[in-house]
Amino acid sequence: MTIKLSFATFVGSALIAGSGALAQEIPEQRLAPDKFKWPQSQPNQAGSAMTQGLQTIFVVGDGTSKRLFSLVFRVPPNTKIAPHSHPDERSCFVLSGMWYFAYGIARNEEQLQALPPGSNYTEPAGRIHFAGTRDAEAVVECTAIGPTGTSFFNPADDPRNAGK
Repeated sequence: MTIKLSFATFVGSALIAGSGALAQEIPEQRLAPDKFKWPQSQPNQAGSAMTQGLQTIFVVGDGTSKRLFSLVFRVPPNTKIAPHSHPDERSCFVLSGMWYFAYGIARNEEQLQALPPGSNYTEPAGRIHFAGTRDAEAVVECTAIGPTGTSFFNPADDPRNAGK
């Protein structure tokens, strides 16, 4: 069921992107989860939470232009993602594991809502949010129209500022 929901979001986004100025052609693609080429941790991956250990792949597009993109990220157990936002509006699905998600400028563990596989949540453009995992990893998919980026509420949480 999760795959159907995620695919429905993808198709809906593609239809929206296909109308008007955002028209584009996306390649035909079939990619089973065991075929994902997970990179090593990428703390500065645009559009991700840039958290150590987080692995992100763009399965459609690359998030750099005003085009449809879909990214999948795998988050290791016991990961805390600091409050941050993105310039794009996203629709996201939990594919596996238990994902904990909340909106707000300060990380508050009591505000986190447990989202099991098949759950959907949104990340409105510019809306600060935080997330994480507990005992197990989670895999989450988000679809949006780029360009994307990441802005941390607290600049000290931004790994791009490390050592500055």
